Amino acid sequence: MASKLSIRKAQVHVPDTCAWCGSVQDVNWYCNDCQEALCEKCKEIHQRARRTRNDDVVAIKQANKQGKVVLSEKCKIHPGKTCDLFCTECNVAICSMCFTKHKQHAFKHFDDEINTQKHYMREQLETLKSKLDQFNEKLSHRRKKSKTFKKSVDIICKDVKERGTKLKAEIDSIVDNVLAELSSLVAEEDKLLQQDCEHDDKSVKQIKQLIEEVEQQSENPSSGTLFELTRRLRTTIPLYDVTGTSVLPRPLSFETGQINTEQLKNMIGYVQTGSKNDSTSKYEKKEINNQHVRKLTSFQTPPNKSILSICPINDTYAWISMFKCRDLLRVNKKGNVTETVKLDFTPWSFALTNSGLLMTLHDHSPLIHKLSEDRRVTTFADISPLKVNGISVSDTDEVFVSTHTTTILVLNMSGDRVRQLSCGQGWSGIVCLTRGNVAVTTWGDYCTELNIVNESGQIKHKWSGELDTGQTLSGTIQNSIACDKYDRVFVPDFNTHQVYVISRNEKNANCILDEKHGVRHPVAVGVDWCGHVWIGCRDGTVHVMQL
Repeated sequence: MASKLSIRKAQVHVPDTCAWCGSVQDVNWYCNDCQEALCEKCKEIHQRARRTRNDDVVAIKQANKQGKVVLSEKCKIHPGKTCDLFCTECNVAICSMCFTKHKQHAFKHFDDEINTQKHYMREQLETLKSKLDQFNEKLSHRRKKSKTFKKSVDIICKDVKERGTKLKAEIDSIVDNVLAELSSLVAEEDKLLQQDCEHDDKSVKQIKQLIEEVEQQSENPSSGTLFELTRRLRTTIPLYDVTGTSVLPRPLSFETGQINTEQLKNMIGYVQTGSKNDSTSKYEKKEINNQHVRKLTSFQTPPNKSILSICPINDTYAWISMFKCRDLLRVNKKGNVTETVKLDFTPWSFALTNSGLLMTLHDHSPLIHKLSEDRRVTTFADISPLKVNGISVSDTDEVFVSTHTTTILVLNMSGDRVRQLSCGQGWSGIVCLTRGNVAVTTWGDYCTELNIVNESGQIKHKWSGELDTGQTLSGTIQNSIACDKYDRVFVPDFNTHQVYVISRNEKNANCILDEKHGVRHPVAVGVDWCGHVWIGCRDGTVHVMQL
């Protein structure tokens, strides 16, 4: 039966689609008991059905005008009973028969609770509207910033293209000058050739003519002709001097110039984030000097286990893996663990991509896993029968994987093999440098070498432990290596409590730590966007250093 109890509320929006069939045609009716809009067809079915045939079905316009929500007075447990009380502890409407089960609870009259909840709803509605305005303002501000940023990028792109055009014009000018010089040399040679050959060509012509006359008169010459020819021969032949020297062209060669990429970059310019007035740290190249290295922070990771790998995410956060620990920790520079990801394996080495984090396993399996931004862990690649050791991603989004063999695999972002490099060593740690180069450490209890390998697999530079102090290490012990954007490779060493830096083609390495820094048994290292060096140690301590 239709309820006679109506609780007046704010105007309620009535849907314009049929609640039963979803039709938008002829939705002219509204059931106050079911609180549902109905089309013509479903209204007839609604009124014939045994359960709903006594419901209060009104014209939808009338329902809108009433501005009321009709609440059922029927108890769901005791049919026919009216729910006129509300249990505040169970948060449920009850009838008089239900009251016996709730008599020890606090309760209110139904009308009072409705008013209370209406008041609460209005308050929350205002809160939601306020939050909506704040979000809209935040989104508007963010989009404006993005639009301004993109305009700045467009201006920079235009400037870069203009500088590139100027540089190309300079190169074309140099090439044209070289070609003009070669052309001038050819013209000079043509002139010398004409001068050298003109006299000799005349002599050749005269000799041919003289030979012809002698051959014609040599059979039966008259005495006068014979005497004349012999006289001519005696006076003419000495004039044809073939021993004279010619001015020969100078030997010509072309010295190919070496393309200096760094010099070209300096001519074009660099992208620098932040304005001159920006207070954020800039990533500027600083010379390695352990006297100027400053410790920014130092903290202990919760399990206090040896750090296996550190992968800075930006200038504030980093992913950390630890020995025999299946928890992947996201920490900030203050040492606060902001996120813990539970894994089914112990991660070993990390590589950050635009779409997630690549991870190798501590047991050196052939699998590479990926942690996506929504924190799902999937298999990125299987390199069987090889086993993964270190992993790194290049600036061209290629994934370099070191193995305990002489092979370095190169994968694409889909995990497919693209190519492989082969050198005469077994590789452990690996980090990608610029222009397709990678730095790799030799495999074993002691890392005896660090090699810079180019994209063809050729070793361009080798570091065998030579230090700027004149000493030479027999080897280093570490779990991971890292590099900064200047291709300086950072190598921690467990034994010497030191982090060594190998710069480009320099033979000797620099030390960044001093006794005052208090770093003991470093085994892992990472470099963040600001150029700060994160150092992980055997006891689970992490030090963040500013060069």
